[in-house]
Amino acid sequence: MGLVDELLAHPGLYLGVDRVTGTEESGVARMVVTALPGQSGVTLDYEVLNAGKPDRLRAHVEHTVIARTHGGGTVMVIGHPHADSVAILHETDPGTFELGAEGSPFPMKVVVAMPEPGRLRHSWWYGRPGEDAVERDVAELTRTA
Repeated sequence: MGLVDELLAHPGLYLGVDRVTGTEESGVARMVVTALPGQSGVTLDYEVLNAGKPDRLRAHVEHTVIARTHGGGTVMVIGHPHADSVAILHETDPGTFELGAEGSPFPMKVVVAMPEPGRLRHSWWYGRPGEDAVERDVAELTRTA
């Protein structure tokens, strides 16, 4: 079973903790997984809240679509506040989404896994322009309903 099928089989609200690799920073992670029409994929509405930074409580927000393409591949399209364009990533290995020809203002990839039904691991890899993408933000979430 591929990632799209696993997510379609387990939609709903997921809650957990997002940690910034190599630091003490963490926040409350909230993700809502919703099926697309025709069962072609899902949307992920994802945000991280951080009570430790009252001036910036919403540490991260994104709206993501993960969907199968007519040609047989799987794509991830992410709208996020770190650029004024969407990121279009292509699945290169199961659950691993990397930039294609469309590019990005910075190097990035996203890895999503469902180690068991109702549990998600979502990790953002990124770097500064010219650097390699490094795993930086890792959320471990559990479905609540």
